Amino acid sequence: MSNAHPADAAPPRVTPRRHRARRALSALGVGLAALVCFWLFVLPVVVVGLSSVASHWSGTILPTGFSLRWFERLGGSDLDALTTSIVVGFAVAGLGTLLGVWLALALEGRDRKGLGALVDTIAMLPNGVPSVVLGLAVLIAYHKRPVDLSSSSAIVVLVQLALVLPFCYRCAAAALRPELTVLREAAASLGAPPSMVLRAVVLPQLVPALRASLALGFALSLGELGATLTVYPPGFATVPIVVVGQVERGYYLPASALSLIMLVASLAALSLIAVRMPRRRAA
Repeated sequence: MSNAHPADAAPPRVTPRRHRARRALSALGVGLAALVCFWLFVLPVVVVGLSSVASHWSGTILPTGFSLRWFERLGGSDLDALTTSIVVGFAVAGLGTLLGVWLALALEGRDRKGLGALVDTIAMLPNGVPSVVLGLAVLIAYHKRPVDLSSSSAIVVLVQLALVLPFCYRCAAAALRPELTVLREAAASLGAPPSMVLRAVVLPQLVPALRASLALGFALSLGELGATLTVYPPGFATVPIVVVGQVERGYYLPASALSLIMLVASLAALSLIAVRMPRRRAA
């Protein structure tokens, strides 16, 4: 009898036919994933793009004609709404990133019990609350003196900041690795003041997280509708509010033109956030 152990047996040989079958299944899986992504994300954007330049589109696969008249009909109020959306988006992204980094640094290394757990739960609470409910809560809380924001655009920034803050906070908290804590403690032990440690050690390590937080906060703010629709004051309008108003009146093609402009502006702003500044070389 052979004394060879079963573990010493040679692994089963993969035949060329089986190898081709595995590659075919892998390619099929990738193809299905690409098809789902195209169907869910790419195709709607393509439809919006075609609608924005369609002179008429009803009951046919493709528009019956193409025109730029929907862009030409965009008025000053539409451009004002676009400007408002971008300004509010940058404000919300900036404030959310600052507060998120501050919360992450304040809770770093703290045992998530007691006060630390309470602060973490409060910071993440807006994720579990419907945006309309959060908007109504903010409107009721800040519509009377001594803090009356009901007639100010600040209430829109406030409610969007509450919705964006959990994502910005998690971006910063995920970047605070144990290695960063060691570097901070080493710099402090060498006599570096806290401001220098923050400026020279912490912030350079958090640059990718800061970019992600800014981009995510800006994108979420630009497309936010539920809470904004609940609290926005008279005379205030963002692109989502204008687009919803046009859709409710059946003006799908003008809404597509404004949506496409917002999409281009959003991609340009996100590219600006993501661009990397060249490092200065030491002399």
